Amino acid sequence: MEHVNNFYQTILKSSHPLMLSLHLGAKAAPLIFYILGSLFLNFTAQFIVVVLLLTVDFYLTKNISGRKLVQLRWWYDPTTENAQTFKFESYKQYAPGPPINPIDAKLFWWSLYLTPIVWAVFAIFCVLRLKVLYLLLVGVAIALTGWNAYGFRNCDKWNPNAQSDTEGSWFQMPTIPVLENLQRFTAVQSFFQNRS
Repeated sequence: MEHVNNFYQTILKSSHPLMLSLHLGAKAAPLIFYILGSLFLNFTAQFIVVVLLLTVDFYLTKNISGRKLVQLRWWYDPTTENAQTFKFESYKQYAPGPPINPIDAKLFWWSLYLTPIVWAVFAIFCVLRLKVLYLLLVGVAIALTGWNAYGFRNCDKWNPNAQSDTEGSWFQMPTIPVLENLQRFTAVQSFFQNRS
């Protein structure tokens, strides 16, 4: 009980205690529901609920708690013509800004890096127990939590004062030429439909 009280006191020392609680709760909810969900739901319902909880966690971390707790944000911009389609916002751009609370930063980074590791451990258990469908669910979890961790890691290392935006080791999404061809095909198809 003393550990819970100490953790509660730590949360209260945060600059944004409600946001930090939401962030940690969003990280814990899919894990808890993955472990306990099979006790009262079938696999399909559990799969859907866990994926929905993971997407809420992804959105909350990427767009809200990352901004509030560590003053970082990243996003994918497919409309740009250059090779750098990932964009970053950082407290480094607006220095000197409001200070980052060390409790917020510590709990944010620990939860961000620890969550994909826990999901990877679950993946090992799925392989050992030959649970292929659960492995698919865990794979989705690893992809979402890992992608968020990788994005924030690169956003934190990003230097806004660098000469080139292409610096860094950011993984670029591949271009898909099939989609461009599909767009051309629909343009040609609409041309012929308007003729008749």
